[in-house]
Amino acid sequence: MPPERGLAIANDERAAGAEDIVICDTLGQAHPGQVAELVARVTAETPARRIVFHGHDTWGQGVANALAAASAGASVVDGPLGGLGGCPFAPGASGNTSSEDLLFATRPAWLDPAGFAEIVRLSEAVLGDVDEPNRSRAAQGARSRADAFPWVIPGERDPSH
Repeated sequence: MPPERGLAIANDERAAGAEDIVICDTLGQAHPGQVAELVARVTAETPARRIVFHGHDTWGQGVANALAAASAGASVVDGPLGGLGGCPFAPGASGNTSSEDLLFATRPAWLDPAGFAEIVRLSEAVLGDVDEPNRSRAAQGARSRADAFPWVIPGERDPSH
């Protein structure tokens, strides 16, 4: 969608009173420069509200786009465990940018290797219950055999790595 269309929607009087503006890369085809430019424009050219970025990782740009959105002014980036989801409008598009990948990339102060391991385990359980693949690269890293890396889950390594 052209940026002007998104700005028009955000500035439409029917959006008055909205607490958030959610910018989505539903197909996962945006690049960080596009995301940063749109978030910056929405921040500067629309009423003040919280900016949320929701991206997909179809082309491997999910984390980069989320970081670009945050740098440009988005106060929230979201993503489900394991990248669960997809796009009903684009069959074959992969899932959302996973929360594990976003957390590993941003490493908030409260996240440590033990907490990350719990998130990975929770994600694996949820995805197993709904019979969906885990699309998180960070979760794959946590299951590697890299003993020198503190974020690897000890004693539970994936033997295929």
